[in-house]
Amino acid sequence: MEIQSQPAVLVFCALAAEARPLIEHWRLKKLENRHPFPIYANHKYAVVVTGLGKHAAAAAVAYTLCWFRDIEQPVMLNLGIAGHREHPVGSLFLANKLTDGETGRCFYPQSVFIAQMPASGLRTVGQPTSEYPGNDLFDMEASAFYEIACKFSSQEFIHCIKIVSDNRYTSTDTLNPQQVTDLIKAHLLAIELVLEKLAVERSSLPVSDMTGYQQLLGQFHFSASNAVKLKLLLQKWQLLIQGEPDWSNLEISNGKQLIAWLEERLAETVFSL
Repeated sequence: MEIQSQPAVLVFCALAAEARPLIEHWRLKKLENRHPFPIYANHKYAVVVTGLGKHAAAAAVAYTLCWFRDIEQPVMLNLGIAGHREHPVGSLFLANKLTDGETGRCFYPQSVFIAQMPASGLRTVGQPTSEYPGNDLFDMEASAFYEIACKFSSQEFIHCIKIVSDNRYTSTDTLNPQQVTDLIKAHLLAIELVLEKLAVERSSLPVSDMTGYQQLLGQFHFSASNAVKLKLLLQKWQLLIQGEPDWSNLEISNGKQLIAWLEERLAETVFSL
């Protein structure tokens, strides 16, 4: 199956059972090319089955965004099940803080809308666990998904939604694929509402003017990764501040300084709805 236009909403699930309700609901078709990760898509949505673990999630995000390389600022969602010490099985949460359990690094998704679901911290671990220290949810993909996704889109459009599948009273030992599918299916409307809100925000982005970007590439040296970062920062500037930065009085001599200045200014910007 080949699609006529590239979808702007990308959902990444570790398990086929997590992806199945979305594939059926949106009537997605599997892309016929020999992809290392199953990709199901139509003109609006794509769902990618990454496999378990951080490395698989990171690789799937990078591969998918290289395949759909013409999308600017895609909406990206990591959707799946997670464990928690106390929350009842079936509870739905939007992650507001991601912690990598191995490195200790933290990431903070930024919302440009008010979600009609509770928020929670989410800790990504390397192995399945029946221990739930603290008050975070636990999964095996989110931190890696988010870190790589931020290289391809603005943080406002990158989020993680998790549904509790196990807690200290209910083990994953008896959890089967159909139960996983049912957990996701029960929250399809809420998940779709979040994606629709993000898609609306994305559609309000001004059309990218690449003139300034190209001029900066010619003026300063940027590595390939920093060139991508520069483009995303300029797009984020258009979203949050609008117009173009005033470079006239800046004492900047290289690309790294320019990126650091943009990041600092954007971090100072307070943006809320």
